[in-house]
Amino acid sequence: MTRPLLTSLFLFAVSFPASASICFVPADDQPEISKWAYEFGVALLTSNTIDDILLGQRGVHIESGSAGGEIYNLTASRRLGELRWEIGEHTFTPQLEVPLMLEIVDENGRSPFLDYNASFVIRWVNFPWNKYVKTTFGTGVGLSYSSKVYQMDIDRHLGEDRSHLKFNWPIQLTLASPNRPQDQLMLYIAHQSGGHIFDHGGVNSLGVGYRRGF
Repeated sequence: MTRPLLTSLFLFAVSFPASASICFVPADDQPEISKWAYEFGVALLTSNTIDDILLGQRGVHIESGSAGGEIYNLTASRRLGELRWEIGEHTFTPQLEVPLMLEIVDENGRSPFLDYNASFVIRWVNFPWNKYVKTTFGTGVGLSYSSKVYQMDIDRHLGEDRSHLKFNWPIQLTLASPNRPQDQLMLYIAHQSGGHIFDHGGVNSLGVGYRRGF
């Protein structure tokens, strides 16, 4: 789970121009921008690995057996501020936020259970087509605690000890009308993994939802 994040940080570091400047602007200094966002989404459990999904190594397979099911998420995300990044005549403003997410996991073969998540997310908002479709892309890292071990996780690692605590790697794309930028369609990947620390391997789901800024 940590390999893609470390790769991204390395590429960011080696590509940072010497002429660029960057500073942090707290959310409290920007009353015109929403501090909070609330989300509701529904995701389907898949038997794919995260590499399958991101690299297109094989087709997406939505699990239909007892380990499959839906995950309903309710999220409150607090914006911390933005990194104001100036490169020549261009200014970029990636947003920093902390989402707290409650998931209700409804597997086909068991009664529903709860999953708790807290993450740190960087959200890129500066896309050249924003005057046509307001777009953001967010990703980050955090922790997830599940009251039950996912059946998908058990089935894929038979005989192995599985942890209730895992790393959480949220990946999210939002789309909105420029006339109603606060009302956003949300497409996301929910990835949880032991990261070779809590255990090895994890679970993935693909979801769609609604995000609203306040």
